Amino acid sequence: MLPSSSDHVCTGCARVDRRQFLTSASILSLGALATACGDGVISGPADRPPFPSTPFTLVPANVPALQSVGGRVVVTNGVESPVLVERVSTSQFRALSLVCPHQGTIVGVDGAGFRCPNHEARFAGDGRWLGGQPTADLSALNVQVNADGSITVGGAPLPPTLSLSTAAAVLTTALGGAASATQAVAISNAGGSVLTGLQVALAYRANQPGGWLAVSLDQSTAPATLTLTAQRGALTAGSYGATVTVSATGSTNGAQTIDVVLVVQDPAAAPSLQLGTAAVSLAANAGGTAPSQTVPVTNAGGGTLSGLAATVAYAPGGFGWLTATLDRSTAPATLTVRANPSVVTTGTYTATVTVSATGVASRTITVTLTITNAGLQVTLAAWPALANVGGVVGSVGNVGGVPVAVARTGPDSFLAFSMRCTHAGTILNIVGNSFFRCPNHGAEFTAQGIWRSSPQRTENLDRFTVTYTPGAPTLTVS
Repeated sequence: MLPSSSDHVCTGCARVDRRQFLTSASILSLGALATACGDGVISGPADRPPFPSTPFTLVPANVPALQSVGGRVVVTNGVESPVLVERVSTSQFRALSLVCPHQGTIVGVDGAGFRCPNHEARFAGDGRWLGGQPTADLSALNVQVNADGSITVGGAPLPPTLSLSTAAAVLTTALGGAASATQAVAISNAGGSVLTGLQVALAYRANQPGGWLAVSLDQSTAPATLTLTAQRGALTAGSYGATVTVSATGSTNGAQTIDVVLVVQDPAAAPSLQLGTAAVSLAANAGGTAPSQTVPVTNAGGGTLSGLAATVAYAPGGFGWLTATLDRSTAPATLTVRANPSVVTTGTYTATVTVSATGVASRTITVTLTITNAGLQVTLAAWPALANVGGVVGSVGNVGGVPVAVARTGPDSFLAFSMRCTHAGTILNIVGNSFFRCPNHGAEFTAQGIWRSSPQRTENLDRFTVTYTPGAPTLTVS
């Protein structure tokens, strides 16, 4: 049932067997919710939490409506706010709180969108406010797709992050042989929310022929497939370069590029070593996961290219942080460069990887590793409230398993603090984007985490350390 009888909840709403869930959540039919309300002004608590304080998990395979793209269901978890869950692609889901941002009333499903029965605010299917009572968009929730196929819903969504399956592609054709070559690149969302608005741009290497590469996307929302197709045409033997830039709406890491090389082989020529790129950039947190990148190694000439080997030379300032391995000693092969951030401190480090082969000139790759502070990285553009001094947001991520709130206290200064109530450890709710309240015993804290009132006296919220470089797009909470 819906969270509170004061919200004019209908009776007889359809349910799905509770065994479909891994927690105590239940599903209402969209039709029942759409017709449950709408016959008068309905009161609702202004401070109703827009996010479930405890994430819930469900199995889409057990919910018929979620087995097809575009399917939607309404989920309630205990006595908390109802959430609409929608399948937006074969592997991605969207979740929206059905709490109207105006006065906390539960909105109803109205066709492809939503309508608040209190003051007639209207919202699109993705939660955008369309008209009626002026208010904000419906709150989106984080959706995590688990390895077993279940999904976990709860908390403010992570922003989307654009991820490509490769940063370098080598396409090979031969004189008198194949006239075209094709490679597929997988585009995925390594963050949260939905990654959409995918676009592709193509630029050819300066002072080289163009027109030999075609790029196509199968859809504009991740996951998607980018197809690279090279046509030899009248090109002579040699290598030709181009850069493909992939961008997406709201991606926290901006546009990503693919270095594309077309190798036109002459079977009668001597072997020649060709690498997919001349530079690799890696980034990691201090002591964090080891980043890596693969680089194609090909024969740009004829015959057989064998005896492949890779060596590493370090620039002054850091040693022993990079390994370079080849999966085979004969081209075509794949070179993997992997950094170990645990052996260096924060900073930027450079090394040169030399790839050699029997009887041919060697090739080099410059590898750059950037180590940043360990901790939670918060992208300011993902949280509009932080664009202004006085803005505060909750649940931007976790540090040590504790949800974090961030407040902007000046043009270049921020505070970050735990969202656990210092009285009994309950997760706080943010009220009107201006202060915090504990749903357990009503303790209230200012936007800067200062305790201001409650039946039981308690302490200010625990603070974290914030590291911020003026003008930077991110800050670090640790």
